[in-house]
Amino acid sequence: MQPKRERNQHFGTLDLIMMVVLCGTVSSVVGAAVAGLLHDTRPGRARGNAEAFALQIRQQHENHQKPESLDRAPASVESEVPPLTGGQIGRDPWGRPYQYTVLSSHPERKPVVLVWSGGPNGQLETDTSALTQDEISGFRFGGDDLGYLDRSPASPGASR
Repeated sequence: MQPKRERNQHFGTLDLIMMVVLCGTVSSVVGAAVAGLLHDTRPGRARGNAEAFALQIRQQHENHQKPESLDRAPASVESEVPPLTGGQIGRDPWGRPYQYTVLSSHPERKPVVLVWSGGPNGQLETDTSALTQDEISGFRFGGDDLGYLDRSPASPGASR
């Protein structure tokens, strides 16, 4: 009996190509998963939270208005604390309070609610001290501030 011939145990060209393709596929899948974990979602959460706070503030203002058909508001409305027109509310994803202001320069219009965060650097670069309801069409947040400007339509019958 003749001994079996030993085969060469080296990688062939086809084997090498398959290994490169397999390693590339695995690294791209793992890389995409790691990149998704490293992506910072705080700016998106900050905008979403600012929108929720703005809608809550608007709701508070709308619920506080007296019914037009009554000479006097119901006791439950009179006992409520009047809505605030500016200040701080909640915490942004970086742990700092949101700023907000309510613009209501015209009594026939619904108030415009602006809620914003200082963003990643924490510096409030948006100046709202001279902002009026008539100037909101060109409003932009300053620096890296993030927020929401509630431009809900005016009350029925109100002129714009």
